[in-house]
Amino acid sequence: MFIRRLRRFLREPYWLILGGIIAVGVVSGIALARVQTDAAWGVLGHAWPGDLDDTRGALGTLLGLQITVLTIVLSLNTPVIQSAANQYSPRLVPIYLKNAPLRRALPFFALSSSFILAAIRELGIIEDHGVRPRPVLSVAIFLVLVALCLLILFLVRTFRFLRVERVLGLVQELIVSATERRIQARLKQLPLDPTVALRLPADATSLLAATSGYLADVDLQDLTRLARQWGVRVRICITVGEYIDQEDVIGWVVAEGGGPVAAHVLHELADTLSIQPAREPDCDPALGLRILVDVANRALSSSANDPYTARQALHQIRSVMRRLAGLPLGDWNVVDPDGRARVSLVALRLRDYLFLAVDGPLHYAGGDPEVLEEVLQIALTVGLLARDAQDRAAAHALLARVLADVQGSPEKDRFHRLLAQAERVRASFQGERRTRVERGRADWLPD
Repeated sequence: MFIRRLRRFLREPYWLILGGIIAVGVVSGIALARVQTDAAWGVLGHAWPGDLDDTRGALGTLLGLQITVLTIVLSLNTPVIQSAANQYSPRLVPIYLKNAPLRRALPFFALSSSFILAAIRELGIIEDHGVRPRPVLSVAIFLVLVALCLLILFLVRTFRFLRVERVLGLVQELIVSATERRIQARLKQLPLDPTVALRLPADATSLLAATSGYLADVDLQDLTRLARQWGVRVRICITVGEYIDQEDVIGWVVAEGGGPVAAHVLHELADTLSIQPAREPDCDPALGLRILVDVANRALSSSANDPYTARQALHQIRSVMRRLAGLPLGDWNVVDPDGRARVSLVALRLRDYLFLAVDGPLHYAGGDPEVLEEVLQIALTVGLLARDAQDRAAAHALLARVLADVQGSPEKDRFHRLLAQAERVRASFQGERRTRVERGRADWLPD
């Protein structure tokens, strides 16, 4: 558990950079506090003269000014994040905090603050030589000015989070990172065979959750290594992102030689599962998809009544479904050289993501043509790219569902364009030849 947390910490370069900058600030502050000569070029100006007490007082004033300005900026930044989260989805808050432009200014504040604190401490222990040039004060003023300028710049950029395009783009980047850069890269290092099922006997030993929370991640490599080391086969029956209670059954374990599985083996196997109090988007693309759906649902609510924002969210959902279609979805079955499954982890299929993506918008759309047209585009994307017959069947069923909603409406004239598009989608599903441009556009016209 500790090693996994350490790996997670090391994957975040922000904290390492912040720690390094603080160390640089402390060393520089101590070194310059002892310098009492002015060797700078005249064009740059001379160092600020003063005795130790005056210098420490000026540094303390700079530090107080910096903290005051930072507090004011944080108080202005918080309502922006809160407003956007309330408008789109509360699940956006951790994404905002991780991607807020203000985070880029904090290292400079850490540098100047650590520099000033170290200088104040050093000036309090060195011998007083009266009024001398104090380069440490000049450098401190320069660092504070740079930090304040960067803070204002990044504060202005924070207001971009009020734009729905920026919000949706952040979520899509998050899903791409969770799927292509993390999950796919991890699975490439394991021998997987989706056609091999792990069948456990009726007397298989249950694997229990050590604590309550959401299944945030499964270290499949470590789980496979431990399963081979202890001669067991493991089936995890909880999907990533699902909530579990303490002592809930999260999987099953069976020894190759038969008989019960030792308690310490079960404990080590359970430690490969990361259970957190909140869902983690890094390895959970369903969470990012859920956020996009939340944006669409809120835009279609009676209080907002903004179908175009919902369609923008569906645009991003379509791009996400296109990327998901190229991944190894379904159960992840790690096999041994003999072809038998060693570890099996239940995972969502493309049709599961499709249901999650469109069920809410279809429920709240109220027969809006704009929303239904984009849902048809999602169905077309999944139907053409899906590699599994059941996934393609789900796309065909979505087309039938949209047509059923339209045909039951008394205002069929509103859906002339939509019905024409639906006929083109059906023709594509049936294998009729279409150009690449036709297959990718939503504004087909009838023949």
